Amino acid sequence: MGNLSGISIEPFRGELEELQRLAQAAWKDEYGTASFPDLYRPKFIRYLLQKSKDPRHFIAAYKENELLAFLANIPRIMSYQQKKYRAILSCLLVSRREYLRKGLAQAVIEEALRINQEITRYDFALLYMETGHRSSLLLEKLKRGGHNIQFLKRLTVLGRILNLERVVFSEGLKSIERMAIKAWGAHRVPPAWGCDQKFQMEVLKPEDLEEIQILLNHYAETSDLGLFWNDQKELESELYFPGVSETSVLKKDRQLAAVFSYFIHDHIGKSIERWAWLNHVAFKGLSPKEQKVAVNLLLHNLANRGIVGVVEWTKGYYPLGLLYRARFFPYPRSVNLYAWVFNPEIKFKHLRRIYEVQI
Repeated sequence: MGNLSGISIEPFRGELEELQRLAQAAWKDEYGTASFPDLYRPKFIRYLLQKSKDPRHFIAAYKENELLAFLANIPRIMSYQQKKYRAILSCLLVSRREYLRKGLAQAVIEEALRINQEITRYDFALLYMETGHRSSLLLEKLKRGGHNIQFLKRLTVLGRILNLERVVFSEGLKSIERMAIKAWGAHRVPPAWGCDQKFQMEVLKPEDLEEIQILLNHYAETSDLGLFWNDQKELESELYFPGVSETSVLKKDRQLAAVFSYFIHDHIGKSIERWAWLNHVAFKGLSPKEQKVAVNLLLHNLANRGIVGVVEWTKGYYPLGLLYRARFFPYPRSVNLYAWVFNPEIKFKHLRRIYEVQI
């Protein structure tokens, strides 16, 4: 490996706290005093690790016993143009700052590609890259090197504030930003109005899984590219993992009418605050007015639990106008979704509706 001599790239050994420290240092180095989500906290990494029985899906670089880099590869089945494909969501690439521009990140990616093809011949890998981030520049370099990397969609952030004062302090928001949020009404906690006895918001129950699987797979097959669920137990571990993933289910007249599944992420700024990131949103038989009631009930319940805000990305597999009506607002941050295509038969077009989790 040239200037990477003495470094081994192998399955992640499980140093969760060390990985968290490495990642936080890398985020602070790149973003300075800006806040960032703690995507490497041990509970979240444990949640990802249980998504594959093969430890080779989680790659790390070491020099003796020192952790230098990490990359997670999450297997999934994706629906595209009425066909099912074996795919990987490749995410959470991070390395120590002293190895920047020394080829370590590229070496980790190349080893991950080799291992993924060794485990199963995947059709493509999905990658979220933040605009201007170092990983985006690396991807462009790989694309120029002849790799079949196709742009799929740009996703921007929609946010909803549930505790304005705590968010202002933690995020270091300027006065003009605070005023804009208040002017839009994006800081008010919705009351539990518009809800009579026919609506109940409940936690996920095992008896709901079959119907939720059918509902989410409908979204997968009607989106331009969608995450498909073959296994109900896998879906259950996706929708509920203590301290990481939760799901709220709206019942109308005791029948399933809406599903909201989300990550609980710590955002680290001047203080550490809990945010909810929406992953899976689905409606069944609700009018637009009732959908708004469902979203407001979710926001009301999250605020009562001390969640300071909610994040969604403009994936577009359900009508985003619903969120604007619930006082979500666009935030100046975006990521680009790419596919690293291994199956030469696949030719992706620019996609508008993506049903996939953003990690």
